[in-house]
Amino acid sequence: MNILLDPLKTRLPSLKSRRQDGIPRISFELALFCLFSLLLSLVGCKNSQSGPDPASIVIRNRLAAGGTTSPFLVRADSIGSCELLHAFYQKRSYRPAWSASKQILPDVDSLVGMIRDAEREGLRPLDYHLATLESVLLELGDSAELKGSLDPFKRADLDILLTDAYLLFASHLSEGCIDRDTLRMRWNASTTSVRHDSLLERSLDSHTLAHDLRQLLPPHPLYTDLRDLLASFRMITKRGGWGKVASGPPMKGGDVGSRIFALKGRLRVSGDLVPRSGAGGDEFDSTLVDAVRAFQKRLGLEPTGIADSSTIAAMNVPVEKRIEQIRVNLDRWRSAPHDLGQNSIRINIPDFRLSVFENGKEVETMKVVLGLPNWQTPVFSAELTQVLFNSHWMAPEDIVEKEMINYMKADSNYLRSNNMSLWRMVRDSLVQIDPRTVDWPSMNEKTVDFRLRQEAGPQNIMGQVKFLMPNRYNIYLHDTPYRDDFRKMNRMFSHGCIRLERPSDLAEFVLRQFPHWARERIDTVIARNTEQTVLLKKPIPVHILYYTVWREKDGSIQFRDDHYGLDRRLAWALQAGQMKMSAPPDTVRSKAPAARTANYQSPIRSLRGITGMPPTNPLVYVRF
Repeated sequence: MNILLDPLKTRLPSLKSRRQDGIPRISFELALFCLFSLLLSLVGCKNSQSGPDPASIVIRNRLAAGGTTSPFLVRADSIGSCELLHAFYQKRSYRPAWSASKQILPDVDSLVGMIRDAEREGLRPLDYHLATLESVLLELGDSAELKGSLDPFKRADLDILLTDAYLLFASHLSEGCIDRDTLRMRWNASTTSVRHDSLLERSLDSHTLAHDLRQLLPPHPLYTDLRDLLASFRMITKRGGWGKVASGPPMKGGDVGSRIFALKGRLRVSGDLVPRSGAGGDEFDSTLVDAVRAFQKRLGLEPTGIADSSTIAAMNVPVEKRIEQIRVNLDRWRSAPHDLGQNSIRINIPDFRLSVFENGKEVETMKVVLGLPNWQTPVFSAELTQVLFNSHWMAPEDIVEKEMINYMKADSNYLRSNNMSLWRMVRDSLVQIDPRTVDWPSMNEKTVDFRLRQEAGPQNIMGQVKFLMPNRYNIYLHDTPYRDDFRKMNRMFSHGCIRLERPSDLAEFVLRQFPHWARERIDTVIARNTEQTVLLKKPIPVHILYYTVWREKDGSIQFRDDHYGLDRRLAWALQAGQMKMSAPPDTVRSKAPAARTANYQSPIRSLRGITGMPPTNPLVYVRF
């Protein structure tokens, strides 16, 4: 029958858009449908059920007109997943997937129900054609009551809208809404990982659509916790949110006043202050001290029990902002690797903390020092492959040129006191040079022609233990001689690499693959200042993550500051995507460090925070 239709296409344009002598315009699709019905009667088709579904002709024409690359409109809704739509319908010869000639199929209710519940995942139902779908379904219901059969054009509208909604919804559930490279909303389903068109076909065949969609969600308990938190915080909003605490001098134990009354009310709403008899007064008693301290711990603040300006500022963040923060973190988890590994190392940047997981359970945790906002530690995953003990360090060229040259010029004893030496490239080899041969007064950023090497030992910028995990950022985990930094709450002092509070403990965990590498041997190698490299038999996954909201094992809800502004950028991208806007230029971080002002403090601070490199290749200079 398709063969019979082809020659008709050349004659149909004459039936197109004209209004002559009061004759109303006839659409191409209506003309095609009428002619197709006439053909069926002429060839003596006795059973109309044996011919193609009229809606399939409309679907095919709509997709052909739209093409495979450019979005097209169905009832003013943009259809974006063109490539997968074509693939899906070609496989089924353009048969409608969601309706028969006289009924809507049950899977429609499953998908529409999932879309209505999209807010549970921090998503917007309207992004998946919900309003238009409900309108079409209402029209089809009225049509069925009047005629007993469903309008093929409305069925085609419904089919394309539902399929596009499914493809986009499935993509957002499994990969997140925002493209991390462009910081723009995904309005078409991705074809890079899961083939959602094939998954849809299988789900429709088995009638397991809702179940299969839920299986696309991240399996991490932290994601489930965030979804529950979103519902709880929305309930707080419905109850009026939490009140603000007026700014003023710090409040501490023994103080009285109206601000303390407001402080108690705020802490009751968040659950930090348990309501009890007599707790509604204006006195800053011991119970309130404990409540303020609990709040500060949850927010990553110094737990002093004093309601200072930073504590009050954190309390006065509106509940709507916290909801936005939760939504952003939900989407970030959807875009993160769904399988982090049963045995892995995970670093959460906003919490400045490393966790070791064994058999899926956290068995070790320690503080870390991370990159300054100008030298951000990136979010990525890699595999730890080597442990290096007592390796030397070659300073990156740009760090020498922009920062360390000033230390060397200011202090003639700088190199010797830091166990450093200068090297120059001669032909294909590095040759050590005498610092006294350098014309220091004329030396500047543009005239530096040597390399800087620091020998192994406790004073080395990398400490005495380094963990290599090959990655395009040249980021490593390493020891550090600067132990005071771990006492601070916000630990951003490096050029991007990750300094460890207890590197020997991590080495003990990593080297369990080798029975002869017990803790005693690790300590001995470090103490003897012996250079040694250990290649792991089985690489260990390392995940550098960025999440600012989570539920702790004790049930407390943790919030952290958005130190690198990644939450802000992602929130803007989500909002801009809903408004179909483009991301502004400043939302994408430049590869170059931000301009340094007169108040800029170098992350080196006399050789602070630079990453290193394997001793086997002294010509490789890392960026950070």
